Amino acid sequence: MRLISGPFSPLVAQWVADQIGHGLDWGPCEAIGVVDKNDTLIGGVVFNSYQPQYRNIEVSFAAIRPNWLTPNLVTGILSYAFDQLDCQRITSLTPKKLRRARQFLQKFGFKHEGTVRRGYGDDDCIISGLLKSEWQNHRFNKGRVDVETEAPRST
Repeated sequence: MRLISGPFSPLVAQWVADQIGHGLDWGPCEAIGVVDKNDTLIGGVVFNSYQPQYRNIEVSFAAIRPNWLTPNLVTGILSYAFDQLDCQRITSLTPKKLRRARQFLQKFGFKHEGTVRRGYGDDDCIISGLLKSEWQNHRFNKGRVDVETEAPRST
């Protein structure tokens, strides 16, 4: 598996929005995709709502396979926010009913920071955050991978 971005960021952002549904519009964003050995897009991460004055950015993700990430790929993805943008934190807003998504975030070091009651209509919104200092010491932050700019195959 490998990462793609650059000119393919809009394609990956749209793919993630389509997976999540509900007519999402990210606004200005950067997206990084994960493609398998057949160059099929299997997962993606969208960074949006960048606030350089606060060194904060939001993140959303979607995947069609449970094993779409490795620790090295996660490090490559998070390096966009922490190294390129020099963010001090990444924030994720997740529906409470998406327990597996929240567990996924916890696996990579995100901490539950609060709940917005009925933040997603009939569902609560769980606020999770990951600080740069926490990621620097995380067991999955073992190396860097390059983000490629080759086109993925459509799924």
